[in-house]
Amino acid sequence: MLRLDEHGGVCLDGAWDFFPGESSLAALETRPAASVDVPGLWEAQGWLDLDGVALYRRHFSLADVELAGWWTLRFGAVMDMAEVWLNGVLAASHDNPFTPFAFDVTAALRPDDNVLAVRVFDPPVHHGEHIRMAHGKQGWANNVFPSRPSLYITYGGIWQPVVLRRHGPVVVDDVFVNGDPDDLAVEVTLTNRSPDEVHGRVAVRAVGRVLEAGALVAGGATERVVLRLGRSPARRWSPTRPVLHAATVDVVSGGEMSDARVVRFGLRTVRVEGTRLLVNDRPYRMKSALVQGFRADELYAEGGRVAIEEEVRAALAMGFNTLRLHIKAFDPAYLDVCDELGMLLHCDIPVAEPIAHEELGAADESVLASRAVQAVRAQIERDRNHPSIVLWSMMNEICIDRPEARGWDGYERFARALVATAREADRTRPLIENDWTEPDPGRVFGADVLTAHWYGRLHARYLDKIERACELWTHVDRPLLVTEFGDWGLPQMPRVPEPAFWDTRALYADGLANTPWPASLARFMSGTQRYQGLSDRLQAEVFRRHDHISGYCLTELTDVPHELNGLLDLHRAPKTAAVAEMGRANQTVLPMLRLESLVVAAGGSMTAGLHVANDGDALEDVVVEASFGSAPGPRGIPERPAPGVSHGAPGAAAHRGHEPAWAIRVDQLVAHQATHVGPVVMDAPAVTGSHLLVLRLQSSGGVVAENSYTMQVVAPPTAPLRVQVTGGTPITLDALGSVLARVGDVGPTVVGEACLDEATGAVVRDRLAAGEVVVVLAQTGEAAAHYPVPVVLHTVETTWGSSVFNFTTDNGALPWLPRRNVLVTEDVTIAAGSILAGAGEEPFPDSAVVAAYKPVPGSMNGVVVGSHQVGPGRLVFCQYRLCAGAVMGDAAARALLADLLRWASEARPALMTEESRLADGRRVARYSHTPAVAR
Repeated sequence: MLRLDEHGGVCLDGAWDFFPGESSLAALETRPAASVDVPGLWEAQGWLDLDGVALYRRHFSLADVELAGWWTLRFGAVMDMAEVWLNGVLAASHDNPFTPFAFDVTAALRPDDNVLAVRVFDPPVHHGEHIRMAHGKQGWANNVFPSRPSLYITYGGIWQPVVLRRHGPVVVDDVFVNGDPDDLAVEVTLTNRSPDEVHGRVAVRAVGRVLEAGALVAGGATERVVLRLGRSPARRWSPTRPVLHAATVDVVSGGEMSDARVVRFGLRTVRVEGTRLLVNDRPYRMKSALVQGFRADELYAEGGRVAIEEEVRAALAMGFNTLRLHIKAFDPAYLDVCDELGMLLHCDIPVAEPIAHEELGAADESVLASRAVQAVRAQIERDRNHPSIVLWSMMNEICIDRPEARGWDGYERFARALVATAREADRTRPLIENDWTEPDPGRVFGADVLTAHWYGRLHARYLDKIERACELWTHVDRPLLVTEFGDWGLPQMPRVPEPAFWDTRALYADGLANTPWPASLARFMSGTQRYQGLSDRLQAEVFRRHDHISGYCLTELTDVPHELNGLLDLHRAPKTAAVAEMGRANQTVLPMLRLESLVVAAGGSMTAGLHVANDGDALEDVVVEASFGSAPGPRGIPERPAPGVSHGAPGAAAHRGHEPAWAIRVDQLVAHQATHVGPVVMDAPAVTGSHLLVLRLQSSGGVVAENSYTMQVVAPPTAPLRVQVTGGTPITLDALGSVLARVGDVGPTVVGEACLDEATGAVVRDRLAAGEVVVVLAQTGEAAAHYPVPVVLHTVETTWGSSVFNFTTDNGALPWLPRRNVLVTEDVTIAAGSILAGAGEEPFPDSAVVAAYKPVPGSMNGVVVGSHQVGPGRLVFCQYRLCAGAVMGDAAARALLADLLRWASEARPALMTEESRLADGRRVARYSHTPAVAR
């Protein structure tokens, strides 16, 4: 038996009977029942392989409850489609997996035993219904991450609470408080559940005021009543002071309370002004992380209140001011936590691929369009009282799987219908129409904000690419947000094995074991996290340098198997190095350098542009200093400071005992603006190795912000080398000259970049057959057929999920590269366009110096720099692109090219000295190298 709580509600959560598979209600009486918990997805309770239909059943008694009055049954959400029977009567159906539905069950209730049954249909990914509904990430990219093992399976179940509630004839269906402190209004939606006209009174109590209005509601009808409280002096809600208020709505009919509702809200405004978003009339620069709402134990659910709070606090500690809740209507508890902690939210409606493109159109044109419009309305009406929400996205990358469909008239009608529905439901927030990969204002029809999804990797070409993309949109006429970007870093292996279908051990531990990586798994994972952190931070710095970029959203806060771009892993353990780097990027005031390279020649001059992003109040009497730790060597102050910038004496900004190598004084940093201060010119340290270049910004004598860059200092080429060249282009010859190499008829033969063709390949085979050493510089995929041994050249892309981790072995052939390290700063400017997989019959050459490992999607292993015995000769290859950089003075390119030629000159082919075996039993020949004999 159940009892009413103080609000007239009866909670029906708990253990329910569960019947997987299709069945009639009558047949349930003779079928054995399993048990599942409500709320909860059935996959999270062991039914991982169940797609399609399952039935739920719950018996309950109201013997101790007076049945007089009216009763509403409310489901918080059922994934995906639900039909509800009460005592054998079909009471309701619903086809939105994320939002609530409620209905009158007064006539069907009995005082004693009641039987509540729910038929839940979870359409499999290839079912026609799946692509006709707002399904969020269910079934996404199964061609990339097959379900299973990914979490992008389709889910089923009664996954949010079920409540039965008693009330009078007029029920409060909805309360919306607009949150405007200058014109506070409360909109109340009333429904009369009785057949007779009802005259009642509606009262609102909020922010110390009481306001009443009459309401006349016809039998079975719905009416809206707006009560205006006007300007309110009550405290506003802001991220730094998240003050919440309560609005209590009472409906009285016939002198008795009919219904009541209490909602929380905040007083704050959000609006667009030019290219800026303003929150409480202050410019707001979005620093966001994307959240998908997956957990190892809950699967496609957010976890309990404590877990949610820990996650949001972790994001705040990293300096994020916003979370993007990604194509899913999150549990309201998540929104409550963000309201209370001051975390702003960018909320997606779960309209996403895969979708029925031919059925795009207005709401009355197809089931798909009708459901999508209803998903917009239902989610916004459920969540619009949360002050933390500042932005809605109607859909995400719709038509990315079929780009031509975005040009159809049906797509335009679909986009306009969703935007119009959102405007009708909530005029207090700006909108994104289709969270798209490029701004493309010509295909944005009614929304306020443009978006870009710019994914890439840690290399100079990509950083230059997004720099140019930002510059291209300098004159944009509305806010532009980079709502997705970010690189990948591998998580540490969990101590306890994961559930089998997403256990990462086999995928990463075993995969890495089949490479030449010589150190521990933990060290490799930590190295990838350093790579991820620097990559994410340098990309964020690009966006922060451009004042018209209104903000960014890092993909993502937490990992999802097997999508590993989270700052936290699936269990919310931090990837420590990545977390630290993004915390630095998210500082309110950020001094930063636009560096051409992170590798410099020892003692050489280096120049970089200095920018300061200030997302706070104006700063006076600012000094920015730069130094390599305690290294001496002030170079002076720029001759021509930028406007508002004055010279400062070297050393005037010294701090913590360090004499800055460079310093500049700025009269004022404007509030909420990015400023290009001018060039930094200073000398690199004379000692080779890793050095920390520190930027420190002070205002009025106090340190406000710091930033730093790990620089690799290399020795410039000094010893001349002799080489031969075949297939050499002018740029190859110039590159060789830049490292003091003398071209003649002595020394190893060098094949120029992209020059290995049939004729050159014949020369290479002849030289190897003669026992010589041949160096093949970077080649494209078409050259694979011309190598003297069978090879495959895998192209390295720059897209989402393309992260390739380069690492060094214990081979010391290239002295300036650290041994057994995942490379982070060393090869940023010389990134390989492809990696070499295989050498003859073996997966790796007999000598690997720099190798590459890429996890899913599109996993690959290969070598960037290595050598292989070919008959009596030796083949040395390097897929780093060195020539153009070496000619232009790039220190990394020159240092690596010089080391490569020196290695080739000092080593000669040798006989096999030992034989080793890989884990799978294959044999690998190992060779010793002896000094080459000049011919």
